[in-house]
Amino acid sequence: MKKSVLAFALCCLAAGSLCAQNFNQTAPSAEAVCNGDWTVVSAEGDLNKDGVKDLVAIAKGNYSWKGFAFYFGEKQGGYTLFRDYELQLTADEVKLSVSDKGVARLEVVLDSGADIFLFRYEGGDFRLIGGKKDRHKSSEDYDISYNYLTDKMIRTDGSGKSRKSTTLDMPKLPKIHFGWIPLDYDMLDYLVEEPEEEDPLGPEDVLVMGIFRVMQANEMLFWHFCDSENPYHNPRPADEGWYAEDEHMSPGSYNYYGSLTFTKRPDGSYLIDLTESTTDRSFESSIDWDAEEVELPEGAYEEELSGTTWIFKDGKFTVESVREGGNEPEEATATASPVAR
Repeated sequence: MKKSVLAFALCCLAAGSLCAQNFNQTAPSAEAVCNGDWTVVSAEGDLNKDGVKDLVAIAKGNYSWKGFAFYFGEKQGGYTLFRDYELQLTADEVKLSVSDKGVARLEVVLDSGADIFLFRYEGGDFRLIGGKKDRHKSSEDYDISYNYLTDKMIRTDGSGKSRKSTTLDMPKLPKIHFGWIPLDYDMLDYLVEEPEEEDPLGPEDVLVMGIFRVMQANEMLFWHFCDSENPYHNPRPADEGWYAEDEHMSPGSYNYYGSLTFTKRPDGSYLIDLTESTTDRSFESSIDWDAEEVELPEGAYEEELSGTTWIFKDGKFTVESVREGGNEPEEATATASPVAR
């Protein structure tokens, strides 16, 4: 059976964008910001410090939180959409609030604790300024508070009288805005851990890694490519930009190979190109490889090529192009063992 990786990726991307497409450009109230049968959590506060209440909102479909939006309030009443984002959050509960100083606080409630992110409006965008990874509900029993303005973090282990806190330095980070990282601290170790002395991440590398993690979290890539715990997949500097790749082989099923390139453009956006190939190997399960002569079906090990190009700008992905096609089939030859890609 041939696996349509491109169709899978586009389906997941479309599913993630449903709520983002349904955020209204204007809304008379918090209850009216999102169309459709969505669960909406929102909070009011003055984000841009103009004396008018603004709004942050997150919306959930049937199974996951799929969209996030910032709205600015109008003096005459109502809200106007500033920017909306696609996301995939499977947490059962999220909490939103806006402080008196205009800081938007998002808490993702987890079985093990919570992930908390603080964003402040500055320079025309919402900057990540702080947060917290709380794992006190887990057997590890700790939390880490992050200050992205001072590049300091405080780790607290234990509870009650046994609590012990330590202040640590984080790597120097570039400004990170909403949409440039997944809202999942388990995927963000590269932001907060001390870099390896031999191969530290530079500021631009950190930003590209964040974009890549968002693609993984939003399931925009082949499932094996979305394994954020496997450093083999991570983007690395190339001649022009950054390069990431994934390879997955399943004897008797299919092979997959994908290459992903990131190129920064003069306007600060990124051109992201994904090239994929799949090879159908399902016929192998019905072949006697110990036979003296092995007949392979026509088109055996023929690669099916496809690809997608995105533009990433202001924390949002736009599909630039989709490619489907295949190469000329090579003549199938007899062999006594399966052919790997």
